Amino acid sequence: MERRARNARVHTITSIHRNREGHYGGSLSCIEIMSVLYSCFIQRSRSDKFILSKGHAAAGYYAVLAECGLLQHDQLDSYAQFGSALQGHPDMLTCNAVDFSSGSLGQGLSVGLGMALAMRRQASHVWALLGDGECQEGQVWEAAMLAGRLQLNNLTAIIDANGYQEWGFRTGGKSSKPVPDLAEKWAAFGWNVVLVNGHDIPSLHAACSEARQTATGPHLILATTVKGHGVHLIAADPDRFHCGELSPTEYMDALGSLQ
Repeated sequence: MERRARNARVHTITSIHRNREGHYGGSLSCIEIMSVLYSCFIQRSRSDKFILSKGHAAAGYYAVLAECGLLQHDQLDSYAQFGSALQGHPDMLTCNAVDFSSGSLGQGLSVGLGMALAMRRQASHVWALLGDGECQEGQVWEAAMLAGRLQLNNLTAIIDANGYQEWGFRTGGKSSKPVPDLAEKWAAFGWNVVLVNGHDIPSLHAACSEARQTATGPHLILATTVKGHGVHLIAADPDRFHCGELSPTEYMDALGSLQ
């Protein structure tokens, strides 16, 4: 999984730089999360579902899908091009590996709730990956409230808590957390909450295993991450690289840091 995550970072940076479109920081921060899920927990034969609610991380999503054999690597060359199956946000109508289209923040958990409710008597599990900035959307909390009330144990939400958003709040010139006290808030809605390092593969695997086996209630994995993780240049300037561009020299430096 470490190798897959490293390769996925290379593909992500290459795809975004080639097409000059995409989100470096938010894609790189959730690579390990998606790598663990698709390597060990999401089985299409069992009808497991994954929703990338933070759809702007599509470049990282496609890279992980390719590393896990659900896309051909040469398909990544067409990322974000006109008419491509791999659009700037996931589109289930153009890419069979995508379980649901996403892009408008805040909607993914509601969709996951509906899927989990429909499949609650099956062996299937639904995983929804959200951003911490996305958790400012009221629709997220409406879905969280209902899932907690229904005790859907086949639904797991994972928050990529990288601490940044495009239009963040600042105090004293410094960015503050998009949503403070996330663990306490989700627990208050009746969710089983686990805190993990979102870049530590064994910890992520253990948290996902616990979520998959929990008998009662929906599960929330709060994964603390670094925006742009794995590439120092990007991680050091998360505001610029939310959707900024790399110069040719910076691009080569970024690739070099992943060797």
